[in-house]
Amino acid sequence: MNFVRKYLPSDLLAVALVTAMVFAAEYLGEKEIIFPEMAALSVGYLVAVKRSWMVNGRRMLFLITASAVTGVLIVRYVNMGLYPQIVLAFIISQIVFLYSGTTFAPFVSAIVLPVMLQTTSWVYPIAAFILTFILVISHKLLIRCGFRIDEAYKPVILNSKDDHIDLVLRVIIVAILGFAALKFGMKFMIAPPLLVAFTEVSRPRNRTRNHPVKAVSLVSLCGLTGALVRYLFNIKMGLSLTLCAVIIMTVSLCIIHIFGMYMPPAAAIAILSLLIPEEAVIMFPVQVFAGIAIIMACSRLLFMRRQERKLLEQDHELDAK
Repeated sequence: MNFVRKYLPSDLLAVALVTAMVFAAEYLGEKEIIFPEMAALSVGYLVAVKRSWMVNGRRMLFLITASAVTGVLIVRYVNMGLYPQIVLAFIISQIVFLYSGTTFAPFVSAIVLPVMLQTTSWVYPIAAFILTFILVISHKLLIRCGFRIDEAYKPVILNSKDDHIDLVLRVIIVAILGFAALKFGMKFMIAPPLLVAFTEVSRPRNRTRNHPVKAVSLVSLCGLTGALVRYLFNIKMGLSLTLCAVIIMTVSLCIIHIFGMYMPPAAAIAILSLLIPEEAVIMFPVQVFAGIAIIMACSRLLFMRRQERKLLEQDHELDAK
């Protein structure tokens, strides 16, 4: 009974918001309305008992909207080819992340997604703004109804020397991984939600990377769920994407609850399956698995040990004082 009160209202709201988004996209004939990070935001800001990021509604709305606009501008006016555009979008997102005063990473996807899909329509940033605004209002509603607590926002400083080193490392890794992914026709190894996950798990004190197998399994299962539902119900049976969205979001939330790991990019990966070309659906889960496995390995080998050693040194210095 406690579980029902704790999660059912927010779960139903999350499913409703994502379903309404996909319905609007189908009804209006504008696939750019489908914003996969809406699923991630729903998990991290509505479903999780404690929000997943140090951010407030106003900053969330600004970061998502500005990033979506930037992504479209890159596609429209930076004529460098897909690979340089993706790397540029990721570099911009990382610089913004460093100075945003938040730990809010989903805007990384907001800027990279239109680049990866080569979106030039202004419908995308407008939809991102409206959907995020609705989500922020929904969060306030849950607080008012007593289902969630109102957590204070405290600005986060992420611009130390070590944070800059992390930024450079992330860019190098994504540049290398992205080059290989595009060269071998597996671009969804660097799917935008996976780049969000990488930004999050490569931060100091991130707890998700302490359970790498669990994290890889969660994201991979959600990716597989999205691909299977899209393939069976939409491609093979000709049913609507809206129905697929209901099933995908419901099953993904069940998987997330079973795992007990509220990892927002997992839900976004599942919904991304509705947006990719039909011919990419079969290999989508394989690419997602490969991408998240590499990302988790890099976060542990190249970030975790160095960051933990640095934190131990800082703790010793504080003890000495």
